[in-house]
Amino acid sequence: MDGGDVRVQVELPSAPASVRTARRVVARALQEWSLPHLDDTAALLTSELVTNAVLHAGTDLRVEVQQAGGVVRVTVHDGSLQQPRRRRHGVHAGTGRGLGLLATLATGWGSGPSAPPYRKAVWFELPADPAALPDPGDGALL
Repeated sequence: MDGGDVRVQVELPSAPASVRTARRVVARALQEWSLPHLDDTAALLTSELVTNAVLHAGTDLRVEVQQAGGVVRVTVHDGSLQQPRRRRHGVHAGTGRGLGLLATLATGWGSGPSAPPYRKAVWFELPADPAALPDPGDGALL
């Protein structure tokens, strides 16, 4: 992201309530930036990333929301070195679809190292232009 970005961030504990708090922070930023068309997708993907951090890293985390160059990026930093990986799951499984959601609904996503005190960052990007949102298609997540 370029240097002209607008950024919001919040530090959160590794607790289930942090998922709701992170969604609210992202929703508030999108509202302030007049990007309501991203609300539902950003809420879903933020929930996935924060839930994964709470369940798998078990450390405090930081959520950042940035807008720059026509793109909104949400990044979740945690204390784990374990990189995300797609899992095989059955059609009726209740978990294991998070990275599939990222790949389907975001225009980009990735992970890598983070600055201390965190060790990993996982992010997704969504376009500010509603016409540029990906079309998930029928059955894309099964």
